[in-house]
Amino acid sequence: MITGAIDRRLLLLPLSWSLLWALPAEADNAMGQKDTIFTGVNDRQAVELAIAPGLVQGSRLDGVLRNYYFQRDNHSDLVRRDPTEWAQGFLLSFRSGFTDTPIGVGVDAHAFLGLKLDGGGGSGGAGLLPLDASGAPEDEFSSAGAALKLRYLDTLVKAGDQLVENPLVGSGTSRLFPQGYRGVTLKNHSLNDLWLDAGFVESTRLRNQSGHSHLVTAYGAGTADRESPHVAWLGGSYNTLQGLQLTVYGGQLEDIWDQYYVGISERFQVGEQLTLKPYLHWYRTTDQGRSQLGRIDNDTYSGGIAATAYGQTLILGLQKVDGRTPFDYLTQDDRIFLYLSNSQQFADFNGPGEKSWRLRYETNLSVLDAPSMQLIVAYTRGEADLTRVDPNSIGYGYIYNPDGKDAKHWERDVALKYVVPAGAAKDLSLTLRWATHREGDGYTAPGNTRGNSSADEYRLIVDYPVNFF
Repeated sequence: MITGAIDRRLLLLPLSWSLLWALPAEADNAMGQKDTIFTGVNDRQAVELAIAPGLVQGSRLDGVLRNYYFQRDNHSDLVRRDPTEWAQGFLLSFRSGFTDTPIGVGVDAHAFLGLKLDGGGGSGGAGLLPLDASGAPEDEFSSAGAALKLRYLDTLVKAGDQLVENPLVGSGTSRLFPQGYRGVTLKNHSLNDLWLDAGFVESTRLRNQSGHSHLVTAYGAGTADRESPHVAWLGGSYNTLQGLQLTVYGGQLEDIWDQYYVGISERFQVGEQLTLKPYLHWYRTTDQGRSQLGRIDNDTYSGGIAATAYGQTLILGLQKVDGRTPFDYLTQDDRIFLYLSNSQQFADFNGPGEKSWRLRYETNLSVLDAPSMQLIVAYTRGEADLTRVDPNSIGYGYIYNPDGKDAKHWERDVALKYVVPAGAAKDLSLTLRWATHREGDGYTAPGNTRGNSSADEYRLIVDYPVNFF
């Protein structure tokens, strides 16, 4: 299922307070990295539990026009390509209601088309478009899919092509189209304040693909004998009206790893204007089954505190990776759903033994009489120990660097987004992104240039959502 961009009608449906406050927590970095037209999957599915019966009455058809320009200027001699792509995307999403039967039945369907406007003189690889055999962006690509959905009381089951959003499996949305998964998911809200989530996925359609592919990880070497046949998970999120959020998940990427996640945050009101939100995240990853990426024994901790007052937020984030491998995750081709404090637009600051800190500031610029404009500025600095990597590791040996004992790097991100508040172009949004990443001595080895070299990255995204009915 790929859902529409803006759910104004559905989100205004009268819901019980318990349902609203039981929505699962999002990653703390969500506002800074999500180009938001495809996000909020869990929120929309929670709303579906409250739609009145009616296969036709509860249906809707949405469209999104997305124009995307992406340019990366690499400054390292180890990287020979400067990816540049410009593309136009068209997305249609149909979401039906549910039949008036003991078990409500419905269907979600989607179709999209992506067209190349410019391929940067053949310098593709930005992830907007698929590449041909020579590495150049193709002129177009398209896809379509559907999911059957069943609703019974407080349980929603979906089978087929759909988006997924949780700490272990996430649909990347920071390119032309969102990443989809094929499998079965179950959501349940039988208990107040508790949102249960389970799923089984056997394949994925990456952001610049028409068809589906096997499951691989973001940092493990992606050869055929290191693919996984499926991933399964079980978890839940407990959210109270007072602001406490507790999220626990466990999952298995067959023949690669077992991964567990625990996250906790709480909102505190200090006076009339100031709100404080401390948060903690912990991931535990160990190799499993045939251990196709070799031995994995990794604990990753991150946390921080967000202070919000007068429409402005300042966040301090700290992060530590404990292990001889990087913190790895199921490949999304982007990192927007990582529940890590310091994951940025370009780098994750998740190297072996890496310690990092981040400062981030965001405001809606209401002080400039522009409440529809949002500004985000972030800076992160990290230091990894690449000598801890086993050079003979099947999946991660390429990261080893004998000169990387104190491998440092930093990243600065600036994002500006404007949404048209009224008129014929209402809800049209313009997003500008600029990321600067710089590496220090020992950080990038000749075999480890994926997302690690010094670079400047620019993105310009124009989204226009349309609701047909």
